[in-house]
Amino acid sequence: MESKDRKRYSEGFKLKVMEELRDGKWKTVAEAAQAYGVTPQGVRHWMKRLGFDYLNGRIIYVKTRTELDEIKRLKDEVKRLKMQLADEVLDHKIDEVALQIACRNLGTIPEELKKKAATR
Repeated sequence: MESKDRKRYSEGFKLKVMEELRDGKWKTVAEAAQAYGVTPQGVRHWMKRLGFDYLNGRIIYVKTRTELDEIKRLKDEVKRLKMQLADEVLDHKIDEVALQIACRNLGTIPEELKKKAATR
C-alpha cells in the first residue's frame, strides 16, 4: 500500500496566495487553488487562520484604464452638475426674496405681480 505524500506550504507561500486574492489576481478561491494545485478548502482554511476570511465570497471587479478614466470623468461631471444645481437653487431663492421685497415696496402680493407680468 502506497502512502500519499503530504505537501506542506510555508507561511510565506500562504500569505502570497492571500495577497494575490486580495489584490484581485484571482477572481475566486477556486481559481487560486487551481493555479497552485491546492484544494479550495485548504485555501479557505488559510484565509480563516491568517485573517483573510473577509475575502471569501468577495466580488472583484476588473477594470481597464479606460473604464477607470471614464468613472473619474463621470464623477467629475456629477460634481460639476451638483454645483451647477446648487447655484440655480440659490439664484431661484434670491429671485423669490427679491420678488417679495419688490411686492412689499409696491404694496401688492407676489401672485398679483406674476399675473400682471403674464398678461403683458
